[in-house]
Amino acid sequence: MAHHPSPYRLLPVLALSLLLAGMLTTQHSCAQKRSNVQVLGADRLQGSVVGDMDIRELIGNVRMRQDNVLIYCDRATQNITRNSVELVGNVKILQDTLELRTDRGYYDGDTRTASSRKGVYLNDGHVTLTARLGTYNTGSKIADFLDDVTIEDTAATITARRMRYTRDSSLIVASDSVRIQFKDENVHIVADSVRHYPDAQRSFFYNDPVLWQIDTVHAELNSLGEYDSLEIDTLNIAADFMQALRDSSNIFLTEGNVRIVREDLAARSAIAHFLRDDSLIILMGEPILWYGENQITGDSIAALLVNNELRALDVIGHAFSISRSKPSEQDTLYPPDRFDQTSGKKIFMHFEESSPQRIRIEQTATSLYFLYDEGALNGVRRESSDLIIIDFADGQVSEIRSIKGVEGAYYPEKYVTGKESSYNLDGFEWRDDRPLMIRSR
Repeated sequence: MAHHPSPYRLLPVLALSLLLAGMLTTQHSCAQKRSNVQVLGADRLQGSVVGDMDIRELIGNVRMRQDNVLIYCDRATQNITRNSVELVGNVKILQDTLELRTDRGYYDGDTRTASSRKGVYLNDGHVTLTARLGTYNTGSKIADFLDDVTIEDTAATITARRMRYTRDSSLIVASDSVRIQFKDENVHIVADSVRHYPDAQRSFFYNDPVLWQIDTVHAELNSLGEYDSLEIDTLNIAADFMQALRDSSNIFLTEGNVRIVREDLAARSAIAHFLRDDSLIILMGEPILWYGENQITGDSIAALLVNNELRALDVIGHAFSISRSKPSEQDTLYPPDRFDQTSGKKIFMHFEESSPQRIRIEQTATSLYFLYDEGALNGVRRESSDLIIIDFADGQVSEIRSIKGVEGAYYPEKYVTGKESSYNLDGFEWRDDRPLMIRSR
């Protein structure tokens, strides 16, 4: 139960407070631009002079004010000359909807700045911010927090070593070991720095941000009820710059050295757009995509994911598909230098359970496939036409249909062995810079 001293006991204190308030009013009239910290009350108050400084000690239920700022604590040492106050015990500073708390703090009335090095908590009805140390300027309404900083709004939680929160614009700027976790999604991002606008639901990530989206976790238990295996289905995106638009569009935009990894799918490009609601990834700027032992390039690539599996690829402009050739899906070894290839202005690929089911090549379509006869090498077949449709069965080519303007040739094995690369289509380039999953930091 709170202790309330006798009103008779407080009369000398109140009288002294009124006298000091009058002195402060006189000081204010002499220095019109200075707004002094005023005492509203305390259980005990005593004044002294230390050197050329007027010092006031306030003990018990301390209440102070500067304009629209209210200050509460258990004990305060006020330097009237410097217009500052040291605050100890259950420190609480209020300004409109904002509340700042700490065990020990300092308030400078001239700069209108509250600070603490003993752990600080801030809540303004929009965000909650905690850190080991920090400052809040009641004039500019800007908070600067350091060390073990965590800020939380309705949509996300951000941790960092440094953070600035500007109340008027609801802008959060965090730097140094930044991590953001979106509450209503299974996405978290780490970056060197971030500018986060919670009201606009928009975030900007700088200097090599990395995104992880964990979609499913597959766990198997043994007979003892212990985890025997744990498999996590994760989408990983890294880039030089990243922007998260979490409004109705729900898009992640990435630029500069973009790398995407998910199970047996990987990609590189200069620009990538991840449309989360549509499970669509669009790659631009010399994009290249790998799935299994297959490689796709073009001017732009759109990858559709359904139930976290690759369902379709739409490649436009200088489209080129390359896959390692082998006698059957069950074979574990690939004959050296043999790559099945398709090229055209457009390539559309349909997948089932991440395996190709049909490839459609349009406009100056060309295909090159190495052949096998019951596992034995059997030459290579090359065809070109306006349209080529390739169907697959059990992961292997089952039928190739060339439509309109067909030209084709078959080269027996005796002309192919040792000269496989000479049959490659124009623009062939097999790359080995496939990105790997970045482990969460």
